[in-house]
Amino acid sequence: MRKTTTLALLLVLAMPLPAGAAVRVVAPPGNAEADQYYQTLPSPTGPRAPDATKKARDAVRDGALTEATEQGLRQRGPTGLALATAVAQTAPTGEPGPSPAFAVRISDEQGLGYLFPLILAVAAAAAIAFAVARRRGLVTR
Repeated sequence: MRKTTTLALLLVLAMPLPAGAAVRVVAPPGNAEADQYYQTLPSPTGPRAPDATKKARDAVRDGALTEATEQGLRQRGPTGLALATAVAQTAPTGEPGPSPAFAVRISDEQGLGYLFPLILAVAAAAAIAFAVARRRGLVTR
């Protein structure tokens, strides 16, 4: 009985999945444990998964590749086709995001302002005082 069960289990596991039964993993965004094992691409609005449904021809339609570039990649055989497909699946979408100016914009906040140089000066003075005291033997390990 055990041999039959084991054999049946091995046969079921060895069977290929039907063509339409692609495994899709959905990881909640911001979940560090899941993000560690889930492929994402950076985008202006946060990490996103590659679109596995897109084919090489979609890269031309979406503007990620020109017609000539896509044809040149196809002429290079399976490797070129794989590259064109990868471009189509990972190309940025038309999703709205912050403008590049947002990345370099300086906000109205002053941060620590004049307090930061004061903290640096106090820390440097404390380090010098400690070094002098240690050198004179006033501070031991």
